[in-house]
Amino acid sequence: MNASSLRLVLCLAAALGLAACSRGTDLPPASSAASGDQPANFQLVTDIPIPSGATMDTDRSLILSDRDRWTGRVVMRLFNSANEITAFYQQQMPNFGWQPMMSVIAETSVLTYVRGDRAATVQVERRTVYGSVVSVTVAPKQSEGGNASSYGGGYDSAPAPRSAPAGGIRSEQLPPPSSRR
Repeated sequence: MNASSLRLVLCLAAALGLAACSRGTDLPPASSAASGDQPANFQLVTDIPIPSGATMDTDRSLILSDRDRWTGRVVMRLFNSANEITAFYQQQMPNFGWQPMMSVIAETSVLTYVRGDRAATVQVERRTVYGSVVSVTVAPKQSEGGNASSYGGGYDSAPAPRSAPAGGIRSEQLPPPSSRR
């Protein structure tokens, strides 16, 4: 490798390093998908916050119906960190009428909300190089009493918890690899 190639590689590495260190702590501005500053594909959903700068992954997204009665999944790519986007959704979902039900903040964060007869799950993952991927899934929530007529086929109530089988856990050795075929 000659000196000019080495210099180019070092400059690119330094630029990537600086970009990784320059993550701000400001949350992206919230906007309704109905506003004109979002791409047309985000205008199909108006009842969840869409961070500024989000791009929709149309191959992984599925929106049935539109506006405030849609069902499906919206997958977005952002240049903000996963922590910033998790904080954004924790702050903005209640502003859109969604009540928080559960949250797990981890390498992949999962936030669950309800609004009326619908439930939303927001999943935030770190991207490999920089930014995050957000998947918002919205669907009718389960009926509470197992009433099948509540929204096109509810679910039976959850079975009662069972205790573990007596005798603990049993383990057996696997056969040698040559005999598994």
